[in-house]
Amino acid sequence: MILLIDSYDSFTNNLAHLLKENVNREVITIHNDSFAEHEYEQFYNEYLPYFDFLVIGPGPGSPSNEKDVGIIKFLFQKFKQSTSPVIPVLGICLGFQCMCYSFGNQINKLENVKHGQVYDIYPIETGSDLFTGNVLKQFGSVRYHSLFVDGINDEIEPLAYCFENNDSSDEKSKVLMAGKHKSLPFYGVQYHPESICSHEGANLVKTFSNIANEYNQSSKREIVAHHVDKLPSAFKSHTVHEGYLIPDGSIKAGTRGSHDIYLKKFVLDDDIFPTDLCNFFHNEEKSFLLLNSASLPGEWSIIGLPITGKSEIITHSVDNSTVTVESDGFKSTQVLDNSTELWKSIGIKMKDKYISREEIKSQLGAYHSRDLPFVGGYMGLISYEEGQHIVLDKMESICKESTPDLKLIFIERFIVYDHVTCEWFLVSILGEDGQWCDNLYNNIIGASKEKLKISINDIPSSIKGYVDSQDEDLVNFDFPSRETYEKQFTRCQEYLHSVLTLKKNPSPFSCFMEFDDCVIISSSPERFLSWKDNQAGNKEIELRPIKGTVRNTPDVDIELATKILKTPKEMGENLMIVDLIRHDLYQFTDVVEVSQLMAVEEYKTVYQLVSVIRGQLEKEGYHGIDVLHNSLPPGSMTGAPKKRSIELLHDIEAMQENGHPGGRRGIYSGVVGYWSVTDEADWSVIIRSVFHYTDDKENTTKTKLWRIGAGGAITVLSNSEDEWDEMELKLVSALQAFK
Repeated sequence: MILLIDSYDSFTNNLAHLLKENVNREVITIHNDSFAEHEYEQFYNEYLPYFDFLVIGPGPGSPSNEKDVGIIKFLFQKFKQSTSPVIPVLGICLGFQCMCYSFGNQINKLENVKHGQVYDIYPIETGSDLFTGNVLKQFGSVRYHSLFVDGINDEIEPLAYCFENNDSSDEKSKVLMAGKHKSLPFYGVQYHPESICSHEGANLVKTFSNIANEYNQSSKREIVAHHVDKLPSAFKSHTVHEGYLIPDGSIKAGTRGSHDIYLKKFVLDDDIFPTDLCNFFHNEEKSFLLLNSASLPGEWSIIGLPITGKSEIITHSVDNSTVTVESDGFKSTQVLDNSTELWKSIGIKMKDKYISREEIKSQLGAYHSRDLPFVGGYMGLISYEEGQHIVLDKMESICKESTPDLKLIFIERFIVYDHVTCEWFLVSILGEDGQWCDNLYNNIIGASKEKLKISINDIPSSIKGYVDSQDEDLVNFDFPSRETYEKQFTRCQEYLHSVLTLKKNPSPFSCFMEFDDCVIISSSPERFLSWKDNQAGNKEIELRPIKGTVRNTPDVDIELATKILKTPKEMGENLMIVDLIRHDLYQFTDVVEVSQLMAVEEYKTVYQLVSVIRGQLEKEGYHGIDVLHNSLPPGSMTGAPKKRSIELLHDIEAMQENGHPGGRRGIYSGVVGYWSVTDEADWSVIIRSVFHYTDDKENTTKTKLWRIGAGGAITVLSNSEDEWDEMELKLVSALQAFK
């Protein structure tokens, strides 16, 4: 077995997968604080002999800070004192720094912090044992670090270097990238071999495994045979989820039984779109929710038609851990011990509502050339604060009572529009609902073109056009403070250097959702997470992170946009999120691929740098909802390492006096989407959005406050002026409707 010690990094699962795939041994991962200090001796004497070798992984922090490294400092002290054979060690990034620091070498700050940049690594002749086949042959690897080993003493032998400007002739810019102890089986690299853009990572771990095997055999180091299932519970502390959110195995064990499914297929004029039909429903005073995929990669739009007083609505607030369920005129409220209980209860509800694709096909036959993505289920939103690692004890409510952080409504009547075939489907999974379907179908088909089609000329250019008042102060704007933003930017840079490495604007994931306590209007371009059945019968997971945006104007073509976006800053941001997402997916599957890496995609108003990461849920008992629960908040809205970033961002964002109270983000940076009764789903990141809380503390008897979130990824390559301009651009674009 291999033991991997994680220092709360966001790429650790990628490293574990690299080891497992290439060394063919069980990899056990623990945090550096999984064992209490009084258990260190027992860990060293009793548990360490179970493992063939030890990998000390990356993470935020410094080798000199005991809180950042936990048990790692103790282990190296014991190794230095040992008169018996020691366990071989491979250190990665922080792990490498810890090794060097423990043997008397100095760790200093880089002048230019590396945040997902690819550099050429140059092995030297003494590195021939670790870099077999690559002696004096350079290869590219990714650097994520703010600290470096500044010179080495006689205890450590250098094995590889890189050069800060990637110019191997500039000796002054040489930075140590790999080293080994002069006599003990300790090796390490400063770069990240597990990154999707790193080369020779597989060769590195294979070669080190051979080194460890040879040492164990020649030194006659005693390795105690032990089965992974019999390890103490502390060795399982790295698992971030408990059990399955849908209990008792497969969701297909649902007991809802047979269903009456009604479907009416129809065609409207080519210039009638989902937004037109929603306007028609609005004029008819019918409630609706809209998920509108008005451009690629989205291909479907869904109009949910809730039944007032009947449709089940789930509301949760992290302010008081209260979940409320309303259905058929009844309302129940429960205080939960933790957020996992919320997700488990939702999983149980969906299990009872599950309808298989086989049953749908048996009832409806060949109703369309491809399956509808949504066949009833939950539609709604999940706030940023429902995610992992949020600092709840410092948070204030946005609303006078509790802020709605999760809103899900169970939809049994809905309309789906296929943007590829331009066909419409009116569907109900509510028993004995044929008459309702017929009535609504006739109402739509019988409506005149004037009633169905929104006239663009009739749409006011501003929200002001919808009201009679000509008061100049009708709509007021409160922008963030530029002065405070400068302080926030500076604070980010300090942390980065010391710790962290609808109609007029169609978008793939726009939406309108109105609940009793909150409203959201979104024009999001970014899919967060989708899952659906593939041809092999496995759930296929897809994430499409976006980092890097350029306006699509007449003077900017795809070639120029690519040149602008393919820069170290933009590519570093995107790469960081790709590696973070791979880490999240490896919790649930060993089948993860990056099918598109940092490609420039053209949309109507922008060019964007987009990656696509896919995985297949082959491990028994895992579902897409497990991935959703354990991947929130979206990494593209936090950066990495996620846990440390979230903690720091909370305090930084609280600096703006007119921001959300206590550093809350609320609906912004959360996700919105659907979870179909077929256990398929699509969720987008809530950006390019405006939202409103009915009970907002800032509301008055005369005014309603609408909030807009905007920002950008600040890295060490950012500058304050450009980041402010980007944030202001995003705010102003959303504000156009109010001016």
